[in-house]
Amino acid sequence: MAKIMVDPTKLELVASKIEEQAADYSKLYQQLFTEVEAMGKAWQGADNIAYTTQIEGFREDLNKIKQVLDEYSSFLRQSAKVYKSTQDEVISKAKTLTNK
Repeated sequence: MAKIMVDPTKLELVASKIEEQAADYSKLYQQLFTEVEAMGKAWQGADNIAYTTQIEGFREDLNKIKQVLDEYSSFLRQSAKVYKSTQDEVISKAKTLTNK
């Protein structure tokens, strides 16, 4: 029989790490769009339009990746909460056992 080993504290730590990395990721791609916009003010022409259009085409995908990371972090936090609650309930029930 397989064993399931879950440490809610580790789930919380991983969720926090993912949140940090998602925030860094978001900051980086927002910076990319800011740089592209600034570059567009100095670089005029069809080549700039092609470049900025291509980069802008990634915005939705990058936002979706950030959303998935945020959702996964939430999932881990919720899982940690459920596992902790279940552990607490099992401990509470175990304390009510009597030895007759």
